[in-house]
Amino acid sequence: MESAAISTSALDLLLLLRGSEPEGLGRADQVSYQIETAILMGILTEGDRLPTESVLAGELGISPITLRQSLAALRTKGLIETSRGRSGGSVIRRQIEFTDSQLQAKLRETSTEALRDLGDLGAAIASMSARLAAGRADPKNVEHLEDLARRHRDAADDRERRRMDSRFHVAVSIAAQSSRLTSAALQLEAELMTLWWGHSGQGGIDGKSVEEHAAIVDAIRARDADVAASAAERHSRNETEYLIEQHLRLTMRPEEGA
Repeated sequence: MESAAISTSALDLLLLLRGSEPEGLGRADQVSYQIETAILMGILTEGDRLPTESVLAGELGISPITLRQSLAALRTKGLIETSRGRSGGSVIRRQIEFTDSQLQAKLRETSTEALRDLGDLGAAIASMSARLAAGRADPKNVEHLEDLARRHRDAADDRERRRMDSRFHVAVSIAAQSSRLTSAALQLEAELMTLWWGHSGQGGIDGKSVEEHAAIVDAIRARDADVAASAAERHSRNETEYLIEQHLRLTMRPEEGA
């Protein structure tokens, strides 16, 4: 596959993932986590070429030595490959995919209270992002939301569908023209991506999400802040309820996660 340099917007999102990493990691491991999360969310995809080491280290605010340690860890995991020379650099090699057993284990171990807490945060971010987007989004923002909604609807598998839904949430916060909301949305979606487990169409979640995406985009396009905020909050809370249902299903019937 021919590689292409990552876009400025992808780099900006990568930088906004700073702070999403677990506590206790060294700086090199923090950067590795940021890049892994960007791959998981589809911000960085197979064939994307990272900026040169000097440029990327400068953007991340770390030394070239620290960056090389991060890239070495990613190479060991098979996520990137690096070539030297004038046209060299690091290229994303593959997409990160969690197995069903990994997702089930993480969801089973996360309490209902923790899921509701995540849901409350998600609903607040989604509602305010959509409200602001209704007043601030430009035509390119709306076009991007329409494209993500379409890609979610037409996704060939559950994982890609979930990835498009996650990017849709982030895109609404981008349309709100708020870097803090975008950072918060990114960090929340990064956590939720490791919890999302279920069967396609179960509980009508896929079809419901398609309708809810359309309602959010329509309200933002119409600059109806109240309707946009309400639709975004409803979408976020429905997803939380779905996760809680799956959590309870796993805890009540643990043999399904075996």
